Amino acid sequence: MENALAPPHSNRGVQNTSPTALRSCVDWLQVTLKSVLNVQQTAEVLNMDEADFKPVSYSYYGYKSHVVNGNISILFDGQVNMGFHIQMTGQGCREYEKLGKQNWQELFIKLFELGAQFTRLDGAIDNLCYKGAEPYFTPDKLYRKVKEGCCQSKFKKGKKVESFLLDDGTNLGETLYFGKEQSDMQIRVYEKDLERLGAGEELEDDLTRWIRTEIQCRRDRAQALALYILNDPDKIGQVLAGVLKNYLNFVVKNPNESNKSRWNVSKWWSKFLGDVEPLKLTFVAPDKTIEKVKKWIDTQVAPSLGTLFAASGGDIDLIVDLLNDGMDRMTESQKQMADEAFTILLEQRKEKEYLKNQKYQEYMFRTINTEKSPSDYFSDGTTL
Repeated sequence: MENALAPPHSNRGVQNTSPTALRSCVDWLQVTLKSVLNVQQTAEVLNMDEADFKPVSYSYYGYKSHVVNGNISILFDGQVNMGFHIQMTGQGCREYEKLGKQNWQELFIKLFELGAQFTRLDGAIDNLCYKGAEPYFTPDKLYRKVKEGCCQSKFKKGKKVESFLLDDGTNLGETLYFGKEQSDMQIRVYEKDLERLGAGEELEDDLTRWIRTEIQCRRDRAQALALYILNDPDKIGQVLAGVLKNYLNFVVKNPNESNKSRWNVSKWWSKFLGDVEPLKLTFVAPDKTIEKVKKWIDTQVAPSLGTLFAASGGDIDLIVDLLNDGMDRMTESQKQMADEAFTILLEQRKEKEYLKNQKYQEYMFRTINTEKSPSDYFSDGTTL
C-alpha cells in the first residue's frame, strides 16, 4: 500500500495498482504582477506567448480586460497600480502542467524575482482508493468527530454542505469547511469522486473513492505557502500535511482527562498525515530562496545580459545602470529577502575570518614551539 504522500506535478492517474494512494498538487493560483508592462510580458512569465490567449467579453476583480487559454487567465486594464493578474483555477493548474512549459518551482522563482504578490494559492491532498479500498476518512466521519467534540483546531467555526440533484435526489457528495471562505486560510474536505460523476465526468479505471482535502490560502498565507513550495517542490505533500497538522487534528475522547490538548490523536488521522512536523504558515522565506533566484538568473537572465553587454561593446556602465534601476524597483518583500540573505552572508564571513585567525594562531604556536627557546640565545643574537 502506498501511504506516503507522493506529489506528482499533475492530477492525472496514479501510475500504480495500490489499493490506496495519496498524492498532492497545486490546485489554484492567483498572483498579481506590477512590474510587467503588457500582456506579452505577463505571458512570457508563464513561458507562453500572447497569441496563446484569446480575449473574452467578461472580466472581474476590478479589471476591464481579460484573455484566456482554457482555464488560465490574464486580467488587466484595471485602476492605477493594479498591474496584471494571473489566475489558474484547479483545472487551469492541470492544463498548465500538461503544457509542460515549466514546473511550479521555475514559475514561482520567476514570480518572486518580479516581486509578484500571491493573492490566493491552494494545495490539495487526494486520497484515492482502488478496487473497493476504504479511504482514511470521509467528510461524514470528520463531521461525526466534530459533533463528538473530538476536533482540535485553530479555526473557531466550520460548516457542512450536502449537494444533490433536484430531479432524482442523486447524492453529489458532502463538503466539510473549516474556517471562513474569505479568511487567510480555509480547509475543505469533500467527495471528489461524486462531484466529478455529478458533472458527467468519468473516473479512472478501478477508482472507487476519491476524497480530497484542500488548503486554501490567501494573501500572506498564500505568499508563505508559495515560498515553501519554491524551496522544495518535491515535498508539496509534506508541506500540506504539516499545515494540516498545525491547524486541524482529530482526537480520541478521554473522559478521564479534562484537557482536550492531552487527548491522543486518532490513529487514522496520524496515519494520513504521516511523520511530519506541524508547519505554521508565516511569511518567512526559506533559506534556499536566494540561491534558487540566483540559479534562475544564471540560467534564464545571464545569456541575455551577456548578449546586451557584447552588443554594447563591453560597456560596463550599461550593466551597472540596469542593476541600479533594478534595486530602485525592488519591492518590500524583495528588500526583506535580500536583507535576510545579506545578514546570513555577514555571519558566514565573520565565521570564516574567525576560523582563519584561529588557524593562523595555531600555525604560529607550532612554529614557535619548533624553534629554539629564548634561553638558547645570547644577548648578541648568536646561538649556542
